[in-house]
Amino acid sequence: MVAARLLALLGLLAVVAGARLTARSDEAFVSQEFATNIGPYSKEAEADRVARLPGAPTTRHQPNIFSGYITVDKKAGRALFYVFVESTGRPANDPLVLWLNGGPGCSSLGGGFLAELGPYYPTPGGEQLIPNKFAWNQAANVLFLESPAFVGFSYSNTSADATVGDKRTAADSRQFMLGWLKRFPQYASHPFWLSGESYAGHYVPDLADEILRGNKEDANAKRINLQGFLVGNAWSDASIDNQGAVTFWYSHGIISTEMRDGILHNCNFSTVGPLRSAENASPDLYVAAVQGPNGAAPRPAGSKAEKCNRFVDGAMREMGDINIYDIYADVCLRGNAARQAQVRQLALMLRDHPAGASTRHMLKGAYDPCIDSETEAYLNRPDVQRALHANVSGKLPGPWQDCTPRIKYSRSDLLSSMLPVYRRLLKQGIRIMVYSGDVDAIVPVIGTRNWIRELDLPVTPHGRWHAWHSGTGQVGGWTVEHEGLTFASVRGAGHMVPYTQPERALYLFKKWVHQEPL
Repeated sequence: MVAARLLALLGLLAVVAGARLTARSDEAFVSQEFATNIGPYSKEAEADRVARLPGAPTTRHQPNIFSGYITVDKKAGRALFYVFVESTGRPANDPLVLWLNGGPGCSSLGGGFLAELGPYYPTPGGEQLIPNKFAWNQAANVLFLESPAFVGFSYSNTSADATVGDKRTAADSRQFMLGWLKRFPQYASHPFWLSGESYAGHYVPDLADEILRGNKEDANAKRINLQGFLVGNAWSDASIDNQGAVTFWYSHGIISTEMRDGILHNCNFSTVGPLRSAENASPDLYVAAVQGPNGAAPRPAGSKAEKCNRFVDGAMREMGDINIYDIYADVCLRGNAARQAQVRQLALMLRDHPAGASTRHMLKGAYDPCIDSETEAYLNRPDVQRALHANVSGKLPGPWQDCTPRIKYSRSDLLSSMLPVYRRLLKQGIRIMVYSGDVDAIVPVIGTRNWIRELDLPVTPHGRWHAWHSGTGQVGGWTVEHEGLTFASVRGAGHMVPYTQPERALYLFKKWVHQEPL
């Protein structure tokens, strides 16, 4: 399983099937139709317009898509890559939303844009795209950013920039937004929301904090119209999130009492995170229990830290080959004969159903667990990179990767608590939602509820714990409204909520950014 969208891991999930894009005479009309709703574009924005996204079906509701680079540091030669998808609803009135995947080191293109909430999903092999009927750009203008530099197509001409932490990531993201709004000035007055998941539990609050600081202190910059944010399965406090993970594993019957007790009695939860065996985690992100938080020398055999490491590895063995991002979902079995048979069957289905209209649930498990491979295949196609104005120099060092090993992210930032940032933000009155897929085992709902409790926020008179229902009438999850912060669980969702429960995620998203009660 690909390490991904959350410290030392992330990855997985997905979709299937599709229809190849063919030229249609109404394509230009659709583009013009949306353009007249939002107003004229700058020359720089027009240069970023994606005229034709390879493999995508042409429909009358095909959104305007723009992509390109915004320089955030001229001296260092640091530039961040984005894809922008305009709303197919009311682009001139709908809010502007920035989506960030985590890692740290994972791409919002491979995650949000192509595997979760964007307008399309890739088919096996990355050959075609199919529509996502629950895309978030039905309700908002959505901006996907690859951050920090060296993630995805983003780059720097200064090799030292590969060493990075939360502070520069937030500062660069704010500079990106200022540059992007200069390129797309018609969006400057739109309500602006931040969103993301996983290690975006750091990225999103930190960026909100940086924007509010800049709005107040930077007299030379235009004000960014930040309203608030929503962040899912958010890595926020190493100690609390790790303890929540162990409790979740045990309460869901996937580890033994022996392993639970061994971890609880021997691990310093503030120095590991998230708990994961070293052999299955990215070496830049995993902080081994036998090692100090700043890469100190291994501790003596027999120490509590060494015992912790043994119990954590033992717990991973007991779990078996499960999808830790969604414990009831299947994993990607690359090279497996059954998987190959599924792909062949899919090809036959596509031949019979060229429009690909109902292919979302064709594969067993309601999604394709090999989605990461498919997004990487698609984004490494030369025609796709040309269409997206990506890798324009042709000097990308190796293939595009969903989660890169090229950055060295600050371990102290990785392990730091975000609670002080939340307390600072709550005093400034922006709206905050924290949501959590309730079958995620890497940043589980238990830890999230526990760190929110540490904020000691009063519950509003009408916001006590209750079930919320999505557009289907089914219980979508449970929610509680505190003063300044709303928590919502998403029933049956894994770590990547917009992918594993797309209808419920879209409903929740619409309600939040349009400021309607659940």
